[in-house]
Amino acid sequence: MRKKIIFLVMALMCLANVSKAESISVEGFSIKDGETVQVALKLNNTHKDLTAFSMTMQLPAGLQLVEVTPTERYKGRVVVGEPDTRERNICGLDVDFGTISGTDGDLLILTFTADNTLQTSDITITDIDFITTDRQHVKVDDVTFTVTSGNTFDYMLGDANGSGNIDVTDVMTIVSYVLSNLGDAPFVFNNADVDQNGSVNVTDAMIIVDMILGKR
Repeated sequence: MRKKIIFLVMALMCLANVSKAESISVEGFSIKDGETVQVALKLNNTHKDLTAFSMTMQLPAGLQLVEVTPTERYKGRVVVGEPDTRERNICGLDVDFGTISGTDGDLLILTFTADNTLQTSDITITDIDFITTDRQHVKVDDVTFTVTSGNTFDYMLGDANGSGNIDVTDVMTIVSYVLSNLGDAPFVFNNADVDQNGSVNVTDAMIIVDMILGKR
């Protein structure tokens, strides 16, 4: 009987935790070179004393986050990390400890622009952390949304870095990609996938070597 009671208590605690889970969401959108698009970051919350927050957004090449504007739900100040990196830290600071109003709806308006290198990509917001008025942390699960590129590309198989030429730098670009060491270097997936099998690997690099040597 004791084991059944313990199990029941644990089950109820799990249900309680699920019902109290905060969540954010962003609808996917389409954007092309030169466009500016605004999308809402929505917050659904059960805590009514949330006062500040932080999160990290990884941006693909060709997409820029140019502005983050709080809605009427949040009266605090929003700070965004340096624009020269694809990882943007977004922090909401409320020095007066005023709480986020309501329990559902738009929290922030995100403004994006794109250039002609953008390709369709999934974006994930991670490290989402809200703070209550008594300085307790409320963790929120990561959220992923899709940015669809409206750009059209003239693909050149083998031109992995999009330079307009096929040379040894394209081989090195693929090697860096395979080793997850590409950083902010330009990379055109569809050009790098020389054998067009849906993935980029060492085989594609070897094919480019053959292309440079005139064997293909």
